[in-house]
Amino acid sequence: MKKIQLTTMLLILCAYVGKAQVKDISFTVSPAAEYTWWDDKAGFEDNVMVGGKLGFGFGEFIELRGIYLQSLDQKTDFSNFGITGFNPTLFDAQDVTISRYGGEFKANFGTKGIKPYFTLGAGVQNIDLDTSGDYEQVYASLGLGVKFNLTKRIVFALEAKNTTYKFNSGASLLSNGDKADFAVTDADFGSERLSNWSAQGSLQFYLGGRKPGTLSDLDKAYLQNFKGGFKGLQWVIEPSLAYVNFAGESLYKDTYMLGAYAGLDLNEYIGIRAFYFQATENEEISTNFDKMAMYGGEFRARLNDGNGVTPFLTLGGGYLSTSDNYVSAPNESGLFSNVEGGEFAMGGLGLNIPLGKNVLITAAARAMITSGEDAKDIATTDDIQTHFFYNAGIKFTLGKKSKAPSAVYKENLDRELTAQDEVNNKKIDQLKKEYQSKINILNKDLKLAYETKDVDKAVEILEEKKQVEEALSEVKQVEKVHVKTIQQPVASVTTLDTITSTNKEVITPKIATVSNPLEEKSRLIQMTPVEFESLIDRILKNVDNENPVPAKIEETKSIQLENNLTPQDQKIEQLNNRIQLLEKLLLQINAKQGTSNNIQENNTPNKDERVQGMNSTILNKLDDLNRNNNSNDKKNQTNNRKTVIVSPNQNNDGKTVVSTINDKGEIIYTSTLKEGNLLTYKNSSLLAGFNYGGASTFNLGLRLHYAIGKTKLEFVPEAYYGVGEANAWAVSANVIYPINLKNDNFEPYLGAGLGFGDLVDGITGYYNVILGAKLPFIHKNLYFDYTTRNSFDYNQFAIGYTLKF
Repeated sequence: MKKIQLTTMLLILCAYVGKAQVKDISFTVSPAAEYTWWDDKAGFEDNVMVGGKLGFGFGEFIELRGIYLQSLDQKTDFSNFGITGFNPTLFDAQDVTISRYGGEFKANFGTKGIKPYFTLGAGVQNIDLDTSGDYEQVYASLGLGVKFNLTKRIVFALEAKNTTYKFNSGASLLSNGDKADFAVTDADFGSERLSNWSAQGSLQFYLGGRKPGTLSDLDKAYLQNFKGGFKGLQWVIEPSLAYVNFAGESLYKDTYMLGAYAGLDLNEYIGIRAFYFQATENEEISTNFDKMAMYGGEFRARLNDGNGVTPFLTLGGGYLSTSDNYVSAPNESGLFSNVEGGEFAMGGLGLNIPLGKNVLITAAARAMITSGEDAKDIATTDDIQTHFFYNAGIKFTLGKKSKAPSAVYKENLDRELTAQDEVNNKKIDQLKKEYQSKINILNKDLKLAYETKDVDKAVEILEEKKQVEEALSEVKQVEKVHVKTIQQPVASVTTLDTITSTNKEVITPKIATVSNPLEEKSRLIQMTPVEFESLIDRILKNVDNENPVPAKIEETKSIQLENNLTPQDQKIEQLNNRIQLLEKLLLQINAKQGTSNNIQENNTPNKDERVQGMNSTILNKLDDLNRNNNSNDKKNQTNNRKTVIVSPNQNNDGKTVVSTINDKGEIIYTSTLKEGNLLTYKNSSLLAGFNYGGASTFNLGLRLHYAIGKTKLEFVPEAYYGVGEANAWAVSANVIYPINLKNDNFEPYLGAGLGFGDLVDGITGYYNVILGAKLPFIHKNLYFDYTTRNSFDYNQFAIGYTLKF
């Protein structure tokens, strides 16, 4: 019932956040695994827990997450507990399942490279012995970790974490037989504060909102507030009246409490609070105080920008303190007893109602979780109890109000404008050089595809080249807009990002623009071979320059050469125009937006053969034109006596400067090329399959695919989790080599790697061999493979699907 209540509250929170600032708030999903070194007094062997986290990212720096973790094949262990009469040969280890669920606050630092972070969490830990009891405790955790981006929206994190809770391990986990063998009783043990260290690894997926590593408006507000020390923060004090409705099983009495919250609002969204409350007597509002107090801290996240009525969520915890004179509620026998204090975790929803500029009414309802004594069964000392805490008060804010994110970069305009213009110019110049360098590389690959008559590769490169050319055109358009902006300044700091986001107009090349590639493809395929050859001839004779498709074959226009070009340059320009037109024609014939079933064609029974014939004709012509172009280009370079000098960049940033000089020693062009990385991310893929050998399991996994330098090899780290006859998990690093059969329907590959995991019989290392194939005849993103681990001890058949990111 308690889990249902907590789940319901979490769903309500999700609904509120879903309506919040979408551009600043992202949804996060994070599968995780951790290895725990248990306290000697915990009574457990060191082992692995697996699970996941769901939550929300408030910009780049702040996150809130819900957590669930569960142990794998956990057993009790009292070898280092310190029992005087302990005998390992007599000890009967019991199977136990440990699970944790709760909440976690995460603060990230930095946006580039390896980024550190820390976490603060609290929740409920459940210990379930297979042969006897089921125990629950409140836990608290503190972690410190580092993370780095695998892709724009996938982050890998490593974290060292300390988890603490209070538990009587000896009385609860030792069997009656063990207690008799070791000559101990429950009276020999007591509840102790246990501290456990663990190492956690996780993959975090960011869905919606901003991309990791980019600054949203919310992030800019954070940074602006901290630039001047504390002058951008608001100090807050909230005198408050509270009422605590303790659970019926609790020995605490329902009570009113007086106290206050005090803390900081970091900006319109985020705040931190410390609190102290003192109970009053006889469940009345008065200044006669009882012998019970509570204190702690909490994190607050407002769900809109702070204008008008504002909902907020809270996550925190603290300590409930009682003195020796505190009179408890009567237990089941009508007796009173001393009740010790203890930790609690707390979370809930609240509402702010403004009364003025710096004054507002605040109220909230929170679920408060403790582990304490059960009034109906005083022997059960480790039971979770859920109470409800209600409060209302007045919030006073001191100091200058945090600026709205939309106004953060409107300050200091005159001082920053000149510097920003210079930065923008450098960005524009850098982008132009990078895009041009990419186009040059693609042109080389394209010529190779023409020579080898590889149609699919040529079409793929042409599509990529088209995207890069459009991006280069957009950058040039941005450059024009930026120049106008500098000449006519606007009332805001102009950045390249804002120009790009507001200016969506793109300069498109004057090569033919096809509104419906499928329709044009259909018309081309319906042409007879003689008509198609005639079309090619007309292109080569500079006819039909504007659009080489049959629908507009009557619209002809000769190529207009610039008057200031030399005869040799005019030849090269003419060849380039012909090449561009043939490449456009090749793209139209091999348009990928749909299948042949979408095109209604008559009298074309041998359409595939006809398309292959058309492709062959075009590739032959393109190959000839490129050879002529290369020959003319070399002659032109010889005549102009140009020299290319390649030198390292003085900034030592892993780039190379390429300079072109003429026969007078003057630099006429420079460009900057990035050096290739050893590993380059390509994509990710999901896989599903089954395993036989050891135990039959259904496996779900994730692979990341990286290119290794300029080779054909791929580096493929993989992780999967299996369920079935037993739970299994594994992590491995593989290298895959594609086998080129020149078959468009079947692309096989071989792979090998090393890994470790629990493959049914406990955690072990293994080696594996992979045999598989991509299956484009079914779907271009689909593959199938077989993996054998440790020479056929474990065997996996899996189907994978490549993701776009």
